[in-house]
Amino acid sequence: MNVALLVKEFPPNVVGGTETQTMRMADALQSRGHEVTVYTKDYGEETPTDDHPYDVVRVPNVRSSPFVSTLTFVLGATLLLLRDAKQYDVLQCMMVYPNGFVGYLVSRLRGLPYFAWIRGGDYYFMKDTPGKRWSIDAVLRDTTVLVQGTDIAADVESEFDPTDVRVLGNGVELPSMRADGDDVVFVARLERWKGLDVLLEALAGTDHSLTVVGDGPEREALEARADSLGVDAEFVGLVDPEAVVEFLVDGRVFVQPSREGEGLPNTVLEAMAVGLPPVVTDSGGLPDLVTDGETGYVVPMDDPAALRDRIETVFDEDETHERLGESARAYVEEHHSWDAIVDSLESVYDDVRAGGAR
Repeated sequence: MNVALLVKEFPPNVVGGTETQTMRMADALQSRGHEVTVYTKDYGEETPTDDHPYDVVRVPNVRSSPFVSTLTFVLGATLLLLRDAKQYDVLQCMMVYPNGFVGYLVSRLRGLPYFAWIRGGDYYFMKDTPGKRWSIDAVLRDTTVLVQGTDIAADVESEFDPTDVRVLGNGVELPSMRADGDDVVFVARLERWKGLDVLLEALAGTDHSLTVVGDGPEREALEARADSLGVDAEFVGLVDPEAVVEFLVDGRVFVQPSREGEGLPNTVLEAMAVGLPPVVTDSGGLPDLVTDGETGYVVPMDDPAALRDRIETVFDEDETHERLGESARAYVEEHHSWDAIVDSLESVYDDVRAGGAR
């Protein structure tokens, strides 16, 4: 099958996230025998050399501001896909906004079957802006939309009248390495909604070492906050997505203290895949991924005391640490292997091509 993937950023310029997932998904689809083409943003002189087993089409855009970049990317992607629509059997839009709306336009004008995949922030941070909400609603009423967890599906269905919402999580490789370190590990873009400030509050007064992998606009403030609280925190910065596992295996516990708006972070899956017990908040798709007390712990958002309590449990109780780590890896192997994800995607492809979502 000829599959077009639409994603704004590629290859990844952040750890985790939609970009990394798209890259690995394209590899998995190509390995299964599909012909894959990724449509993504052109970075001008900063555009890297595309060395992939599939084609990459770079979409011109004007990067004078985030708004202008998004607007020109949407226009450029729409025009290119209108030009190329007859080459493809299905268009997979990574994010319901703005990419899903590109799919909507191309489908209306050229008849190309498409679906969109809500990734978290593209829904929660966009749905209350009138113009963006209108475009999200248009896609939800028109075609299949995937979400990353049952809680996200319930949120969508409580605010919209979707035609077909299905739950499908991320895929992950199962490395041979296992976690055997002593650090608290956090991997994410350094933005307020990722909740690193809450984790720093939770670790204040403890003797645990924290490894922070990632970069973002809040880095300087968070480094200062760690110093003021006396938290032993190493800010590693941005690393290649394939290098993240090297930090995960040095951990004792992985913490994802996100506020509202989280999807299904790759990094939590990657931590679980190396047997690193996760402590996460009840944000977005995280409670679907982590079963409290079985594959990790789930705590309320913005609650440093609850976060600290569960972190201490993982450090203090060796038997609990081992049990959670083994259960986490087994869960990922059963539900989030690439074979399982591609099987599900192929079913979606067949349904949207048959017009089953309309």
